[in-house]
Amino acid sequence: MFSYRYFMQHVFVYGSLLFPEVVEALTGTTFPMKDGILPDFRRFAISGADYPAIVFNNGSTVKGKILLNVDDRSLEILKFYEGDEYACISASINVENKTTEALVFVWKETEERLNGNWSENHFRETLLETYISEVAPETRMEFEALRP
Repeated sequence: MFSYRYFMQHVFVYGSLLFPEVVEALTGTTFPMKDGILPDFRRFAISGADYPAIVFNNGSTVKGKILLNVDDRSLEILKFYEGDEYACISASINVENKTTEALVFVWKETEERLNGNWSENHFRETLLETYISEVAPETRMEFEALRP
């Protein structure tokens, strides 16, 4: 007799998904979160977008959070939300003076759209409510229509 078990994965986030309210609006789930640092990457604002991107940059670091024990379905929703502009890779994240493996969404498009620093505070003040009430629910509805 086979028993199926869900695979749980940690996910490092550094943009709109830093906010648990956005994650919950997307996935319907609240995940435990811990502060983390991703070495050798840099976060940028993207011209014409509300969200950031990260690219490899030796010696730089990105502060973010780790979503712990993300289930398969939620991970698929997060991948759908991130879209084709990002590759989902595994990376080592520094969490509480230890190294933890997590999935990370890394920019895979041309770097010419990357411009300046993305501000968590600016996002919180100007866009967070829209993401919670409109962007995340609409994305979830699209996902569920495509993948029942």
